[in-house]
Amino acid sequence: MIEQKGKVIGVALGPGDPDLITIKALKCLQSAEKIYFPATTGPKGEISSFSLLILKQLNLEESRFVPVNVPMSKDRTLAEKAYSDLYLKIEQDVKVGKQVAVVSEGDISFFSTFSYLLNDLNKNQINFEMIPGVPAFILGGSIGKLPLVTLQDKLTVAPDIKNEEELKFLLKQNETLVLMKMSKIRDWIKEYIEQNKFQFFYGEYLGTKKQYTCKDIDSLRDRKIPYFAILIFYGNK
Repeated sequence: MIEQKGKVIGVALGPGDPDLITIKALKCLQSAEKIYFPATTGPKGEISSFSLLILKQLNLEESRFVPVNVPMSKDRTLAEKAYSDLYLKIEQDVKVGKQVAVVSEGDISFFSTFSYLLNDLNKNQINFEMIPGVPAFILGGSIGKLPLVTLQDKLTVAPDIKNEEELKFLLKQNETLVLMKMSKIRDWIKEYIEQNKFQFFYGEYLGTKKQYTCKDIDSLRDRKIPYFAILIFYGNK
C-alpha cells in the first residue's frame, strides 16, 4: 500500500451541456488542485478535447487544467502508455496530499478514461471516488421524447457494429438498441434504416451548441456522421 495523504476523484462531466453536470461533480472540480482531462494533440501541437470544452464553461481556474494526451487509434499501445503515465502522476499527487480530479464526458464508468486507471488504483489501494453523470444516450432519450425502456423491455448499448447481421441479431434480442461511435458504420447504416423503416432517434454532439437531432431518414440521408453521434433504434416496440 502506498503512503498517501491526498485523494483522486473520477468526475463525470455529463454529455456536453454544462447545466447537466451534477452539483457534487461541480463542487469537486471547484476544490480540486489539479483537473486532468483527456485530449488529442494535432500535427501542429493544437489540443482537441470535448471535455475541455465543457470545463471551460464551468467558471473554473484554468491554470489547474492538465491535458492527458490519448491518441485515437485502433492500435492501443500509445493509449495504454498514456494511461500508465497518468496513473504515475496521480500516484505522486496523492503522496504529497493533493486532491486531484480526472474528468470524462458522459458518465465516469461508461466508456471513460478513468476506467483504465481502476486496476492500478485498486491494486495499490489508492484513495479514490467516482462521481457519476449523464451519458449521451440518456440525454438522447429525453430529447427524443420517447422512453428508452418500460416494463420488461431490454436495452443494449453497442459501441461498434461489424455488419448488418450483427445489427439484425441485436434488434431481435432488444426492444431498444443504442449505437455509439457511429462514424465507424456510417457507410451502410442509413440504407439499412430506410429499407427496414425503423423508428429511430439520431443525435450528434448532444448538449452542445453543435447539437443536431432528427427522427426521419430524409434528414439523415445526406448528413456526414461524426464520432460523437448516437442512434437509438426502437426496433421491437
